[in-house]
Amino acid sequence: MSLLKKDKSRIVDPVCGMTIAWKNAALASSFRGKDYYFCSERCKAIFDGDPEAVFSMKAAREEGAEEERTESLDNMADELAHEIRNPLTSIGGFSRKVHEMLPENHPGRKYLEIVIENVARLENMITKLVEVKTLGVLQTELSDINEIIAETVALFEKEFAEKNVDVNLELADKPLIHLDKDKIKAAVAAIIRNAVEAMEEPPRVLKIATNMGDDQVEITVSDTGKGISEDHIKYIFDPFFTSKMYGPGLGLKFAQRIIQAHKGTISVKSKPGEGTVFTIRLPLNSS
Repeated sequence: MSLLKKDKSRIVDPVCGMTIAWKNAALASSFRGKDYYFCSERCKAIFDGDPEAVFSMKAAREEGAEEERTESLDNMADELAHEIRNPLTSIGGFSRKVHEMLPENHPGRKYLEIVIENVARLENMITKLVEVKTLGVLQTELSDINEIIAETVALFEKEFAEKNVDVNLELADKPLIHLDKDKIKAAVAAIIRNAVEAMEEPPRVLKIATNMGDDQVEITVSDTGKGISEDHIKYIFDPFFTSKMYGPGLGLKFAQRIIQAHKGTISVKSKPGEGTVFTIRLPLNSS
């Protein structure tokens, strides 16, 4: 039985992109050991004629959909930042003033402290949303990606010790590449943080590897967390998506934008119960 048939009540036709109920997907073809299902004989015939061409068109369709979703999310972020920032500033300012006016032993102080703390969290989120829009300007220099990863891992040394996270580094030799070091470090840190949050139960193993190709450097970050379902993984870079394992997706959106600004790509593979692997690919020549 195919994995698709086992796990989903609705499937997507790889040819036309139509979502159909499993009970209506009677037509099937196999390619490279996997079953694919179709909404019509015509879609099945197109697939059988040239599966590789179908997958190329599917990838282009998904890329276009991702660009549209990113643009839509950017517009939403702009609206939220504009509409929320001013009233949030007022709430925070007035709460702090009232907090300062109350006597030390007043029972209302602890409630105001909760308000102030949460306002600060929201203000930070708005700031991050605005920062996501301004990641296109890079200050690049020839950098050792292994050094960047080592410095980023060092930032989590205390957290790794507290949560008993074993870190395995498998780093290629001398992967020099033109990068904005601070931004790449921020992107890798966002992925590491999400990996740590995902590993709720032992064993907690974080593996980071680098590999050099002819025209790119590849960075993989894998964890032994609970993993992400197929339904959720396509939304993992949406800034307002939340999952129990991975929390708000704002940090991952931040990482995605940084990688895209370097003309690279970031992808995710995951299965519930089997952990998650983030793969970053950066071109050696980004000019």
